[in-house]
Amino acid sequence: MSLLLPQNRAGAVQSATPVSIHGDRYVDVAVALDDDVGPARAGRLGATDCPAALAPGERVSVRFVMGVMVRVERETG
Repeated sequence: MSLLLPQNRAGAVQSATPVSIHGDRYVDVAVALDDDVGPARAGRLGATDCPAALAPGERVSVRFVMGVMVRVERETG
């Protein structure tokens, strides 16, 4: 399925690095999506759009809009 369509995809965090740019907080996230061949998908999200203290291997749900990662949430259950 094309990532250009708005959708949520499940995956595992490979890395999550906090970044501060001129005092604004962001998180650089790399996620290996389930059923996706190739490299992990990476994005820079505002700190409010990503859970705090994500750890490698943690299961997440990622929201994509027009192929851009816009939100990451921890999977529950």
